Amino acid sequence: MKPIFLDMVWPAIFVSTTFYNFWYLVIGTIIIETFVIKLFLKFNWKMSIIASLVGNCISGFIGTFIMIWAMLFWHFVADNFVPNGTFGTTNWVATFVLMCLGSVFLETLAIKILYKEKIKKLFLPMLTGNFLSYLFIAYSMITNSNANPAEKSIQTIKYLPNKQNFILLNKSKLFIDTSIIKISIDKNGKRMNDSKSPGYYLTILFKKENKNDFQFEFKILEDQFTNGITDSSQELHLNELKNEFKVLMEQKNTDTSLGWQKPIITDTLIFKRIKK
Repeated sequence: MKPIFLDMVWPAIFVSTTFYNFWYLVIGTIIIETFVIKLFLKFNWKMSIIASLVGNCISGFIGTFIMIWAMLFWHFVADNFVPNGTFGTTNWVATFVLMCLGSVFLETLAIKILYKEKIKKLFLPMLTGNFLSYLFIAYSMITNSNANPAEKSIQTIKYLPNKQNFILLNKSKLFIDTSIIKISIDKNGKRMNDSKSPGYYLTILFKKENKNDFQFEFKILEDQFTNGITDSSQELHLNELKNEFKVLMEQKNTDTSLGWQKPIITDTLIFKRIKK
């Protein structure tokens, strides 16, 4: 998929957000790399802890920012060639591999400056430590639950699009199902703000003929960004709750030289709230 500023997210955003939303992961990576550094480099505990702290601070605060935008450049080029689009398996693997290697480079450089060690000596332990750390992050992303202990109930609001069946530009079929907004209610009967951002999230549910083939995406006219797209849904952020929303459908350009660099707006959908 095309990565567009404020309108699109890419896998690196999710990986970096995991660091900041789940601070304990940073502690976990520091502990993992402390043991790896001590094992491989034979540093004492103090030197190992300092090396891990300095390396992770640099890769975490500076490296993460750099790698997010480096991965954006990757998507500008690779998304026109790799299968399944921005959130396909290939790009998820590439994201973890390239972000891991970026962290290895920065941490190796930091420890070289700190302790005057040779890069050749530092590379393997840094690679091992970061590999284990990113496995830890991937596991946390997969297994993390968004359940909130303060949440008592969930109110579901349903929306029906004015058109549900489509033939896409690549001749495949698409069916857009009833879409939903979920509102969390706390123990006092009041609405809870979504943890990701104030507002609401319209989840557009759909069934497409070709799995793992990202040929389209949705954009809402009233807001600035989306939460990415999967094989069966896409979340659109809303500033306020309404009875009707206008949503654009963009499709990948059939000209392979353009692809997601120049998508085509093919439809304007109207989602109307279903009355109970």
